[in-house]
Amino acid sequence: MNSRNIIQNVLDYIDENIKSEISNDDLCSIAGYSYIHLARLFKQYLGISPNEYILKRRLLFAVYEMNGDLSKTDIAFEFGFDTYAGFYKAFMRELSCSPSKFTKSYVGGKPYKINILQEENIMVSKTKIQKILPNWNLQNSVVKPIINENTGKQSDNSYYIGDGYVMKYSTNFAVIKKSTLFSEVLKLNNGDDYLQYGELYFIVTKRIYGNQLKCVDIFNDTSIALTIGENIAKLHNKLKFFDIDNFEQANIYDDCINNLNKVQKVANLSNKLCEKYKNEFGKLINKLPTQLIHRDINPSNMIFDEKEFKGFVDFDLTEVNVRIFDICYCATAILSECFNNQINFKLWQKILNNLIKGYNRIDKLSEHEIEAIPYVIYSIEIICIAYFSKYDKFEELTERNISMLKWLIENM
Repeated sequence: MNSRNIIQNVLDYIDENIKSEISNDDLCSIAGYSYIHLARLFKQYLGISPNEYILKRRLLFAVYEMNGDLSKTDIAFEFGFDTYAGFYKAFMRELSCSPSKFTKSYVGGKPYKINILQEENIMVSKTKIQKILPNWNLQNSVVKPIINENTGKQSDNSYYIGDGYVMKYSTNFAVIKKSTLFSEVLKLNNGDDYLQYGELYFIVTKRIYGNQLKCVDIFNDTSIALTIGENIAKLHNKLKFFDIDNFEQANIYDDCINNLNKVQKVANLSNKLCEKYKNEFGKLINKLPTQLIHRDINPSNMIFDEKEFKGFVDFDLTEVNVRIFDICYCATAILSECFNNQINFKLWQKILNNLIKGYNRIDKLSEHEIEAIPYVIYSIEIICIAYFSKYDKFEELTERNISMLKWLIENM
């Protein structure tokens, strides 16, 4: 089990025992880690310490129960506070508003479940966004949805604010914290980088002018992949200056081995193929350079103005991993957006080769990295199939990625 799953188990344990005394020893026992290591992982995944997280969850669950018949004092006692006054002060300090104001704003809703294993799906209305815009002196700006130009789906964690800004929001402070590192932040009127409003964290960043890249444009002009490859390398050179201890340390090989049996059954892969993958990639994995990477370089997260590259967006999944992951993920994302079984493999292979060629112009890939590219591509598909197959709503994506994996194996 990887660290992300382990921390999710700890989060679930906290919610299930939110009214009980939860000691550091309890958390360490669930995780199988020392407290120092556990605290470091909490910082990476959630942006705060375990004790800070427990306090915030207790406050949120307590104020939710205040819609019932128990007195506020009794509820404060139930959640470990000696007095209601102590609970009130802690609530004001941690959530920047009173309990009564919070319940009016959020209609006493049950706290969102924090799930670091999957994307957040929290729709905040434009009316609520408009309500908090004065904190940035943007009250006269028009709030507009962000539509993925490749899929037509609306973003469920961000809006355009006027023509010049993007607002993002999350229940997870670590996601917002990453945005402060990789984006040009518009400060609040009080000088802060982010707004904590009730249970959610909000940030406004300057918008990169241009349009989301469309995969069909890359198939029509494969030279665009050269530009993308060059800019992935430039991004990696900038990311080398960040302290990797503040980010998740991932291992693509271990993640795939943990999911391979499941994916083998779902995708009906042969034992021979799976054994070859494990053995050949296993020989290479420790020879591959690792560093901080973007982790989600897909067409919608690349902004272009005509053929001029303007920037990457959405660093929510940034982690430490093999550096060729970003090249391989970009190639598979481009394929996925336009995939059907009649697609020309040689054309897609040219896109992949141009990504590599562009990257090499800025920072040379090693022979081991070139050799490992097919295995990293297979690994990305294994990870996608394992994730999507857990949810009924992703049935179509599961089938598409199974078809892609088999198509890639057949052709590569």
